[in-house]
Amino acid sequence: SGKTHAAMGALKSARSGIYCGPLRLLAWEVHDRLNGEGVACNLLTGQERVEHDGARHAACTIEMAPLNAHVACAVLDEIQMLGSEQRGWAWTRALLGLQADELHVCGDDTAVDLVRRLCALTGDSLRVLRYERLSPLAVGRPLGGVRAVEAGDALIAFSRREIYRLKALVER
Repeated sequence: SGKTHAAMGALKSARSGIYCGPLRLLAWEVHDRLNGEGVACNLLTGQERVEHDGARHAACTIEMAPLNAHVACAVLDEIQMLGSEQRGWAWTRALLGLQADELHVCGDDTAVDLVRRLCALTGDSLRVLRYERLSPLAVGRPLGGVRAVEAGDALIAFSRREIYRLKALVER
């Protein structure tokens, strides 16, 4: 989307930075993209740690966000997850704890009021930018169950237990 694209541009051009996202796959994507574009970038997830010599950038899952390092630019992706009962703590921790000169907070408009109130409490300034979507978002056909999964379809799960449950259903 436009908002993430702009934030990633700022991250790439910064002297140091961190991307924090909700999914291991997104962290890998950012890691691979930055390294592919000549920006040495480490990877930190709950399952992997990939370090590159001289890297001043990192891509991580939100729970792994390092609060002890200062960076020029940080990107918090999917900030609306602040409202998640299971994982909201991680976005709150990163939003309030990351040491960044510039913090790009990307996500749904539903989170703007909460972020605005948190910034007022901490004395931080906030500038809200709204972007047009770069590619159209369309709802695809409903799957109608896992038996209808075809090559190219994606099933998304947010816990290891759910991943294995879905895997067992698909393999039947």
